Amino acid sequence: MRLIGLDEILPAISDKSKVLQAIRSAFIDHSIGRIRLPPPTQLVFKKTATSLAGDCHVKTAYSDQYPYFCVKIATGFYGNPTKGLPVNNGLLMLFSSETGHPLSLFQDEGHLTSIRTAAAGALSAQLRISSTPSRLGIIGTGHQAELQSRWIAASCSISSLHIWGRSVTKARALKAKLKTLGIPIHIENNVADLCVTSDVILTTTPATEPILLSRHIKPGHHIIAMGSDSPGKIELEPAMLGLADVILTDDHEQCLHHGEFGHAVDAGAVEPSCDLSLGHALENLRGLDIATDAISIVDLTGLGAQDLAIASLVYDTLPPIS
Repeated sequence: MRLIGLDEILPAISDKSKVLQAIRSAFIDHSIGRIRLPPPTQLVFKKTATSLAGDCHVKTAYSDQYPYFCVKIATGFYGNPTKGLPVNNGLLMLFSSETGHPLSLFQDEGHLTSIRTAAAGALSAQLRISSTPSRLGIIGTGHQAELQSRWIAASCSISSLHIWGRSVTKARALKAKLKTLGIPIHIENNVADLCVTSDVILTTTPATEPILLSRHIKPGHHIIAMGSDSPGKIELEPAMLGLADVILTDDHEQCLHHGEFGHAVDAGAVEPSCDLSLGHALENLRGLDIATDAISIVDLTGLGAQDLAIASLVYDTLPPIS
């Protein structure tokens, strides 16, 4: 079995266009049944009754048409920065679909999960951002907030970036990191102000109570929610999904179980059959046809199909061992 560290992984995923294509294909293949996803496993570590200390996700994916299958373990412990440690960590194993032989262990320290998540956000943003520049709003100030800002700015037409986080200090630090984007960056005082100044809004927090509320939303908003990826997490007020003209889910059952869509269904705000597949939307962009004044919401819970795609990309990119 080959051990693959960050020194080999990072150069292999430096080309954003190749990563975006791999993740887009993974969503499409999953939506048409080419990639199968067993239910994920989550371990949730609570700090208090209403806040999380951390979580661990185990996700898998396999396909008769792919030469590999994968098992991914990703962790996020939110107090790690106070200990001088990164929030995210993890590893991924790739196996032969023909023999079951373990081919590689990616000691990626959570980077593959972070990058495939950033790619999913960028693809979701592309569904509404055309050649006309849009204002991007980011709720959250952590690692994924930074990656989403960079990936969307690199692949979409963005006129300005608007940031809100509970910590003004962290928001200012994120703004400083992103100054190389070359676009105006503003720190907003609250979520309501961010919604006024943004067209596309991403939520990137581990919140356990809604941050983005129905009263904040207006026609034309495109909302991409990615923080609610395990039971107990929620960023959007469930009633908000009842206002949406289009709801896209990365996986119907997974989003029902622990996504924003599931919270809305449980609250009676939407019917459990009202969502559309993100993979189908990415396959047929013209068929989606979202009106400019429509409210659209994308619920991203993170799929093993994405892990399989990005690990396969790295493995196939690396030169064989001599």
